[in-house]
Amino acid sequence: MDDILVTSIKEIAVALPGNQHFATASTISGLLGILTSEKWPRRVNDMSWRHAFAAGLRSLQGELEPAQARKAFVAAARDAHLKVLPDDEQLIRNRRGAKRRRSPVSWRHPEVG
Repeated sequence: MDDILVTSIKEIAVALPGNQHFATASTISGLLGILTSEKWPRRVNDMSWRHAFAAGLRSLQGELEPAQARKAFVAAARDAHLKVLPDDEQLIRNRRGAKRRRSPVSWRHPEVG
């Protein structure tokens, strides 16, 4: 049986306040470590943080897919206004690509008559 503490995920890096470097994680326990770090910006009744923490615990228990726990972590980091790599880079690329693919809108005047 696999060790639950090394449940692998797609690697993630988060820019925590006061750090000159990114905190990185490639396991669910690593995500939980970042969430419970002193550097994580705390807010009263932060529901996205609570959801991410609960999702991490549920993933460790085998009740939730690791990708879902990672997704909850990314949402909590964004709510805390933290930069998340590589997810934020992909989001920016997707937005840029969508702008280029848009077809020009042609305006038609209504028929008068």
